[in-house]
Amino acid sequence: MLARLIRRIPRDWLVYMYRHMPLKGLKNTIVYRTQHKFLVAVLGVITNDAGEVLLLKHTYRDKEPWGIPGGWMEMEKPEQALEREIWEETQFKVTITRLERAIYSTKPGRVELVYRGIVTGGTFQANSEISEAMFCDRMHLPEDLPSHQKRLIAAILDGEK
Repeated sequence: MLARLIRRIPRDWLVYMYRHMPLKGLKNTIVYRTQHKFLVAVLGVITNDAGEVLLLKHTYRDKEPWGIPGGWMEMEKPEQALEREIWEETQFKVTITRLERAIYSTKPGRVELVYRGIVTGGTFQANSEISEAMFCDRMHLPEDLPSHQKRLIAAILDGEK
């Protein structure tokens, strides 16, 4: 409701009020409550020394349980978020080497930052979220890996040649 009300005020007036409003906390609260929000996801095309892609079997997905590692950011640098997510889900240590692309998606509104990286250590441990991990040759990806992730893996790995 507040957002609808604020959007009816002419932009010039909003800028004037923002510049002259004395209470910074109130000002920031109003701005936060009236702006559209979206999530930031971090995803990784992570390989081992043999060039095989790390795939995880998610316990909460029935139709296409396999997928590349990833998760949501928690007020941290994107690279650190991906390293943390992979550690929490697998106990693998990884080094993120570069950002490959940023993708805007909807339902929910989000930006997905897709990184490239390599596994540098650790031993897989299953948990309530991830039941299995495997390293897969890019030419023999599992049938129940989402097709958009198959295309993403191919595009990123083909870009390295």
